[in-house]
Amino acid sequence: MTSVLNIFNTNVSKINDTITVTYCHNEFSGTCVYKELTLQGSTKKFKQKVNVLIDTDMGDVIEYLYQTDKIHGPSDIDMIRYEIQTHSRKQIEG
Repeated sequence: MTSVLNIFNTNVSKINDTITVTYCHNEFSGTCVYKELTLQGSTKKFKQKVNVLIDTDMGDVIEYLYQTDKIHGPSDIDMIRYEIQTHSRKQIEG
């Protein structure tokens, strides 16, 4: 499935344990910010690194998608929320 977000250029930057995915297309831009955490079990001492989405500012991106008829109204909000989370996570995972 082709993502509606593929039209945007993406840039991934990492500062300490914060990872920012920036989306740009013409004058439209947005960001997704992740925090890199290390989890450790209480009984088994295995450590696991996870990235948690802590902030988004995708208003311009959503506006562009409305203007280009990629999404059509409030009924599409769950689809675009899922799309943003999935696409941005793929960007930081490589």
